[in-house]
Amino acid sequence: MSAVIRLLGAGLVVFAGWTAGRWLTERKHRRLAALEQLERLIALVQDEILYRAAPLGEILSTLQQRRDLPELFLADCAQLQEFACPPALDRPAWDQLQGFFARLGSAAGQEEARHCAYYLKRCAGLRGQAQKEYEQAKQLYTKAGLCCGALVALLLV
Repeated sequence: MSAVIRLLGAGLVVFAGWTAGRWLTERKHRRLAALEQLERLIALVQDEILYRAAPLGEILSTLQQRRDLPELFLADCAQLQEFACPPALDRPAWDQLQGFFARLGSAAGQEEARHCAYYLKRCAGLRGQAQKEYEQAKQLYTKAGLCCGALVALLLV
């Protein structure tokens, strides 16, 4: 009976290691999704400014009605200039993109479009980096978590 309980405990430790690896991989995936959605948001804002010359309040209403930006929690946003860091995004990435929202609406149409294009390129670079990190995490974290869990299980048994 004692051996069965020990084996069951060892199995749970291995499973916990694997789950930790999956959790870390999922964090990388959520970060990538948030950056993809931010890139889409910046492109949509740019299009609204360039082609419709829409005011920021109307742009925000349009964005809040969209269902393809769930990681950004736009329903909680009262003004685009006060847009907060999405929970899935890390602070260094947000620090590079925060200026887009803070400066939004402070320039005329063409200047605003250049502002959008600059941050669109910056966001694309961050997304490319996040894509690489996610691909590496898919290859490494689950396997590493499984191996660490197995190692701990062997030490406990």
